[in-house]
Amino acid sequence: MAATLPPSRKSKASEAEIEAVINKGGKTTKESIVTDPDKAKHINIRLTGQIMSEIDNRRAKRPRKPGSPKLGISMHDWIVEAILEKLDRGGE
Repeated sequence: MAATLPPSRKSKASEAEIEAVINKGGKTTKESIVTDPDKAKHINIRLTGQIMSEIDNRRAKRPRKPGSPKLGISMHDWIVEAILEKLDRGGE
């Protein structure tokens, strides 16, 4: 059995370092949206299997690169494209 040294322990932060982190502050989510509206935001979305199958069927109809086994458009890109089309139509 080979003996190895345990990982080195980090030194404890000083009281001044802790206070600096606490007092640094930050921005609320609302402020960050207002200051940079073009920055990508991450969301989670839940779709039923039926919806996913329908999206896959429509993705399969898109042209593929010659010889490529992959569909012509990713699931993410298809969903973003659908959202943008809906926004362009002004639909509610």
